[in-house]
Amino acid sequence: MGAMGPMNGIDYDLAELQHHWGTAYAISHPEPDLWLAQRRDTRETLRTESADQLYRVILADYSARPVPR
Repeated sequence: MGAMGPMNGIDYDLAELQHHWGTAYAISHPEPDLWLAQRRDTRETLRTESADQLYRVILADYSARPVPR
């Protein structure tokens, strides 16, 4: 474990999304029930209420219009 201690579920979900999608989307969780992913090419922002929803929305968005990396 790092110096900050174990991750809670939200921190883990955020880290996972950033790890897998961070080169294409700026991903954040600024407040409860708000998850954001901003495309790095167009700056379009995807908004959902959960990490699972955000994953599905990112996947659909990227499948329809891949973000150049």
